[in-house]
Amino acid sequence: MKNVELKFPFEMYAISGEGRLVNARTHDAAMEIIQIISGKVMIVVGTERREASRGDILYIPPTMVFRADSIGGKASIRGMKFDSSILEANMENFDAEVFYMFYLQSKSKIAHFKSDSPVYEALSRCMQESYDEYVAKEICYKLPIRANIYLMMTTLLRYYCGSKDESDKMIYHNVLRLRPVMDYISEHYCEKIYIEKLSEMIGVSADYFTKMFKDSIGKTPIEYINGLRVNRAMQLLCDTDIAMAEIAESTGFCNPNYFHKIFKQYMETSPLVFRKSTR
Repeated sequence: MKNVELKFPFEMYAISGEGRLVNARTHDAAMEIIQIISGKVMIVVGTERREASRGDILYIPPTMVFRADSIGGKASIRGMKFDSSILEANMENFDAEVFYMFYLQSKSKIAHFKSDSPVYEALSRCMQESYDEYVAKEICYKLPIRANIYLMMTTLLRYYCGSKDESDKMIYHNVLRLRPVMDYISEHYCEKIYIEKLSEMIGVSADYFTKMFKDSIGKTPIEYINGLRVNRAMQLLCDTDIAMAEIAESTGFCNPNYFHKIFKQYMETSPLVFRKSTR
C-alpha cells in the first residue's frame, strides 16, 4: 500500500510491504525524514547502509541515492520529503553555515536516531503530528506540517552544531575552513583530483590536510570523493541505460575494471547486479 500526497516543497507518504519498500531513487533538492513504523528495514543512503527497527528515525540528505528493504517479513515506514528551499529562504548567514556543516556530515554518515537519542522525542512527536494532519486534512493542514519541518530541522541543527565542547567547536571551524575545498570537490569529483591541489587551496601541507579532512568529515579525501563518484554512478545505473564503460569514464573512474572494483567495495555488489535490482 502506498499513499502519496502534496507536491513540493513537501510531501508525505506511507509504505507497507515485504522486500523492496523504496526502490533506489534520488531527489536533487529534496531532504527526507523517515520513521520505521513496524518491522525491520535495511536503509541504504549513498554508499552507507544501516539496519533500522520500529520507531527509529533517519534523515536522508539531498542528492543521495536512497533505498529501503524490509528484513525478515513485512515492514512499514512513513516519510516526509521537503525541498531544501523551505529552510534556506529563512536562514541568516550563521544559520546557513550551520546547515552547511550538517549537510556535509550527513552525506558522510547516516543520521540515525533511536529512542535513547536526546532529539528522538521531539522528532517523533513532529512526525506523528504531521502524519495526523496529513490523514485528517482539515482546513490549513499543510501549515502545521510545514511548521513541523522547521521544528525538526531546528532540532537536528542544534543537536549537530550547538555543542559547546571545544573539540566540536574545532570541527565546526575546520569544516568552514574546508568549504572552498568541498565546493571544488562537489564541482569536479568526476575529474582527476590531486590532494596537493586541495591542500594548497587552504594553505596547509598534504599530510595535515588529510588529517584535518578525516577529523572533520569522518572520511579521508579519497574515501569521500569515491563515495560521491559511486553515488553518481548509482544515479546513472538507476535512471539510464548508459553503458558501464561510459559510466566509469563520466564518474571519474579511470576504466571499467577499476569502476567495478570500487563500486563492489562500497556497495557489496557489482554495478550490473545493482542496475538489475532497480528495474
